[in-house]
Amino acid sequence: MTIAKIFVTDIIRTGSLFSEDGYDECQSGEKLAALKGQIIVEYLEGRYPGVEICADIAIQEGKGGVRPLEVIVFSEENENVSSESAKLQEQLSQKILQGTADYSWAVKADQS
Repeated sequence: MTIAKIFVTDIIRTGSLFSEDGYDECQSGEKLAALKGQIIVEYLEGRYPGVEICADIAIQEGKGGVRPLEVIVFSEENENVSSESAKLQEQLSQKILQGTADYSWAVKADQS
């Protein structure tokens, strides 16, 4: 089976990013989305060269529950390969957790 396409979606709810005040939720959400997208694309391009990759990270204001990363892998026959999707979901979730744990994406609010 040859993988042809990989779609990854995620949602960042800016009101749920921090447990304390003092951060710009909007800018932090944008930086986090960019970082997650970079982690996803670099990992997938390294493992699956030549495969079509789409990473869509939505940003929503307000609080909400955590939604797991969604990964859908398609074969050349355009069939969903659920076993590969589940495996990649776990791998990408771990990569994102490691790559965002230092909060380098967090933006302090302007205190003027």
